Amino acid sequence: MAPAPEAQLAWFSAALQELPAFLGSSDVFRPLHPPPSGMAQDLSLGGLLLVSDSLSVRAASFDPLRRGECEKALRQWESLHADRAAAVGAKATAEIPHRLNLWLAYLQDLAEKPAAASDYSIEVRHRVLLDRLGEMASATLEGKRAMALEAADRDLRSHLRGEAFVWDAPLAGAYPRQRFWYLYGRPVAAARV
Repeated sequence: MAPAPEAQLAWFSAALQELPAFLGSSDVFRPLHPPPSGMAQDLSLGGLLLVSDSLSVRAASFDPLRRGECEKALRQWESLHADRAAAVGAKATAEIPHRLNLWLAYLQDLAEKPAAASDYSIEVRHRVLLDRLGEMASATLEGKRAMALEAADRDLRSHLRGEAFVWDAPLAGAYPRQRFWYLYGRPVAAARV
């Protein structure tokens, strides 16, 4: 279950305060101290992207005061991203191998233990992050990593069934089916990697 939008906004605001220092560090993941209530998630560029996606589609559901806070935070993120594009690109490039390893490990687990399919809606976030981080990365996946992801995607496509969006319905607006096909269906047989 996704954190409440209010908790996401609190986390996002705290993450934005830490972001300049984070971008200047060698960290790929960094704890937020203290973590905002309701969302004890480390700061990562990927986490920031997912929460900004969620807030972008949920902003209209906030009361006017919170909506203003949300819109201000999203503008702040856009400004930081534009002003520090090279640092954001480097941070995205550094996070991609971690997300790829987590995604491939989950798919391997799924191949060995079909019961892991029940975790798909949680674990698929790593695949989403590979796409979202790739948009900002200063380098693309190459060689064995790119081939591993392509092979995993081909295999997953052959095992994905159904049409239902696997996350909360409002988020479908942030993740169109054509691009984020892996969010529309669930694996019904073991995927091989």
